[in-house]
Amino acid sequence: MKVIKEGDKVSILFEAKLENGETVLKTENEKPLEMIVGAGAIPVSVEKALINMKAGDTKTITLESSEAFGPRIEDLIIELPKEGFGSATDLEVGSRVSMNSPEGKRFVGTVTEIKDEKITVDFNHPLAGETLVFIITVVSINDSSAEQ
Repeated sequence: MKVIKEGDKVSILFEAKLENGETVLKTENEKPLEMIVGAGAIPVSVEKALINMKAGDTKTITLESSEAFGPRIEDLIIELPKEGFGSATDLEVGSRVSMNSPEGKRFVGTVTEIKDEKITVDFNHPLAGETLVFIITVVSINDSSAEQ
């Protein structure tokens, strides 16, 4: 039976949970994730775990924050003047906002606090600092050499 190697196109089902068991990411059975192993579509540690798996195999791996979405960086929690948000009166704690840097790079953050004149936005990834447990099931494997 074929085993996964780097460069193979695979379809996988996965579920990512926090250590407390809360599901934070999950593919639907009818919509597996299609990816090329080694292309960087998912964390490297998860891609490495796929190597040598076969269709139908399931594996559980635990990723520390440094292997998943990185550590929480306090400098990415920024208090900004409210007038910079224009007439966005629908903002509330938990709202996702996007901003562009002077260089044109886009950043997405989460509103964590709203005061009279200031809004605090956390630009960390929502899962930064979290240890994640991934449960991966291989649905299918398409050999990369078959497509050449």
